[in-house]
Amino acid sequence: MKRTALSSILIGVVLALLPAAAPPVSQTAAVTAASGMVASAHPLASQAGLAMLKAGGNAVDAAVAAAFAIGVAEPNASGIGGEGLMVIALPKAGISIAVDYRSTAPSRTALAKSLPSNGPGAVAVPGTVAGLCRALEKYGTMKRAEVLAPAIKMAAEGFAISPTLASIIKDNYEEILKDKGLARIFCPGDLPLEPGETLKNPELAESLAKIAAGGQDVFYRGELAEAIAADLKDRGGFLSKDDLAAYRAVERPPIRGSYRGYDLVSAPPPVGGLAVVETLHILENFDLSRMDPQSPERIHLMAEAMKRGAADWRAFVGDPDFVRVPVAGLLARPYAKARAAEISLERISGKIGAGEPDGRESPSTTSLSTVDKEGNMVALTQTISDFFGAKIMIAGTGIILNNEMKNFSASGPNALAAGKRMRTTIAPTLVIKDGRAFATLGTPGAARILTTTPLLISNLIDYKMGIQEAIERPRFFPADKELSIEPRLPAETVAALSKLGYTLKPMGAFDLFFGGAQGILIDLKTGLRIGGADPRRDGAVVGY
Repeated sequence: MKRTALSSILIGVVLALLPAAAPPVSQTAAVTAASGMVASAHPLASQAGLAMLKAGGNAVDAAVAAAFAIGVAEPNASGIGGEGLMVIALPKAGISIAVDYRSTAPSRTALAKSLPSNGPGAVAVPGTVAGLCRALEKYGTMKRAEVLAPAIKMAAEGFAISPTLASIIKDNYEEILKDKGLARIFCPGDLPLEPGETLKNPELAESLAKIAAGGQDVFYRGELAEAIAADLKDRGGFLSKDDLAAYRAVERPPIRGSYRGYDLVSAPPPVGGLAVVETLHILENFDLSRMDPQSPERIHLMAEAMKRGAADWRAFVGDPDFVRVPVAGLLARPYAKARAAEISLERISGKIGAGEPDGRESPSTTSLSTVDKEGNMVALTQTISDFFGAKIMIAGTGIILNNEMKNFSASGPNALAAGKRMRTTIAPTLVIKDGRAFATLGTPGAARILTTTPLLISNLIDYKMGIQEAIERPRFFPADKELSIEPRLPAETVAALSKLGYTLKPMGAFDLFFGGAQGILIDLKTGLRIGGADPRRDGAVVGY
């Protein structure tokens, strides 16, 4: 029997889960607040983070609460069976750090003749629980039970699913039905859940409660580790209990750069912050502010810079515990100037190879941002790789596992090795001006992360856009001579780009292809927090 999907049901159930005096939640307009703010891909995750701020917690407490909650509210995109990376700035304490909780290759993957894109052989060691617990214990102020409470409640009591999530369930319907656990939660009675219906995952609530009580050891050495290892062994996977026990989240120095007087603090290798900052360093050689933001000249210059940043990222970036990454050389100003000199205003480049930096010695993802009353900032991106990851839910736990193993390369710095972290494009980024917090932002979107993030920063700095306007402006993505574009660009710009030689690939008006950015801007004059969330996803900003 077909289920009824009424928008009134969706709104009613969502509101019922919110605090009685909830602050404004907006998906299409900027939200302003005086003290603290959370921007995430779902209203309930944003509310979970805000509850920590209002209880006296800091930006890290809020980020961890929102991160656990978004794994419940957006189970297709992230969760405790996945991984991620968090960039933290605590200006008054003089701390800027990245917490790397990227997944690692199981030791037995060397036995594989080839790695599948999903299923048990695609599962890497999850890092989310270790990373969030480490960040909370070292840089937060609240107890695990406090920050996990909203996620536990949401998983146990359920919430109304959005049209976006319902559509993703339908798109993955056949794969979901192959796994009994996934089918029971997302397709009860073999029918996909529809908008407005309640999604519950009581077994996940129990798993989260165990983590709240016992910490990360429950997941990596205790009963959850036993369940994960046993289930995957039965399915023919490679991940073992020893792999889980050996996992550690690590702290790394963030990638640092600057753009027109603003300091950039971004995600270090093995992820994408290096490409973001290099792209902006290249663009600093051109006066973009003299160009209309939607002009063909500006789009062309940005596309050329983006292609070079991405080419160098592919050529040089891997797990820094296994390969030497020439960070200093790639971010050197003379190198950026040399890469900028390769760009012609009159023609487009085709396939671009890696450069030669000096000093080499030296689609399923979610992002969220938090700012507290002290000006501490967090940008966080986490994922299970593809939508619904490996398409596996561990029996009795409600945990959906990642399929990160497919992100290794056949050769080069990202080649597979036991215990190694695979390279991905996630790039949560902070922007600081004269030692003061200015912006925290991030986006999902696979390869589009490396192009959307510098585009957003350019919108904010070159054109002084508000955060919501910067997020909503039309996006583009270059791949050799092809340029994917949203149709909201001016007709004359599209014509000029075509004449320049681009093969244009039209996308939807607010296309999920381009990710779902979340961000918070701090007005340097008034101190007000101004949040923006992407209409391309179910984004929501809350503040107080």
